[in-house]
Amino acid sequence: MKKLLATGLGIGALAIGVYTGVSFYTAKVAEAKINELIAEVDDDVVIEYSRVSVNPLGADITVKDVSVAPIEAPAQAIKIDQVIVRQFDDKSDFPTVVDASLKGIQFDIGEMNEPAFDSFMKQAGYDGTVALNLDTKYEYDEASGEVTLEQFRLGAEDLGYLEATLKLGNYSPDAPSTAGVTLHSAEIVYRDDSFAETVMASMAAESNQDVEQFKTQLVSGIAQNAQFFVSADDPTVMTVIEETKAFIEDPKGFSVSANPQQPVSVIDLMSAGSPQLWVEMLNLEIEAN
Repeated sequence: MKKLLATGLGIGALAIGVYTGVSFYTAKVAEAKINELIAEVDDDVVIEYSRVSVNPLGADITVKDVSVAPIEAPAQAIKIDQVIVRQFDDKSDFPTVVDASLKGIQFDIGEMNEPAFDSFMKQAGYDGTVALNLDTKYEYDEASGEVTLEQFRLGAEDLGYLEATLKLGNYSPDAPSTAGVTLHSAEIVYRDDSFAETVMASMAAESNQDVEQFKTQLVSGIAQNAQFFVSADDPTVMTVIEETKAFIEDPKGFSVSANPQQPVSVIDLMSAGSPQLWVEMLNLEIEAN
């Protein structure tokens, strides 16, 4: 966790430095600004890179061969092929806009220090380093308190991609809690690229079953357990269950969308207390494949 926090701090400093430099339209000045921002966090992280390039037409800045590591463990560096910053608000304490991509985040499964996760991934056939890609863009309107996550896309080839969009209201970075934040809309889309099928095949092998037998057992378990949590008379909830079963049987992808008739506060969601109420409050829809 400390390593991930250090990495986040390092990437944040790098992004601020990158985007501040773009106003000068020269890689030399951009690099100087990056180095200045890196110096501000060098008590916590070690950041290295090989080259900075500026696209004067699109105003994009690309930093190549980035390495970020906790100061107390420089050997545990996370390496990133490219950090691309298209837009970044470096004037506000809480950035009002971010548009950036991280390409080729070298994620070593064995360095998670989570034996259960490491064992699970190895059984599923994933070992060593995975190259992740991240694209994100959001805007924050200080006057209205609205946060719009226009894009969040994380994944890798041979695994799949998770995409999300989100709109929140009544958000303030200075608020003591998020209880007053309201959810206007949200959507999560997952596109599988063999990961889910591979994981289920691995779990089936562990229980001495073929994958189709395992899927049948899993689907049956969902149907049996659902009766304890939701009403079979609720068509919306039953649709959610049926779509979940459809994904298990043929895991190409799924989408989960929330479009409440009016914004729902976080505190109301927390006090709802049951999956069935959440489905109703959020006007939740799930669709497989």
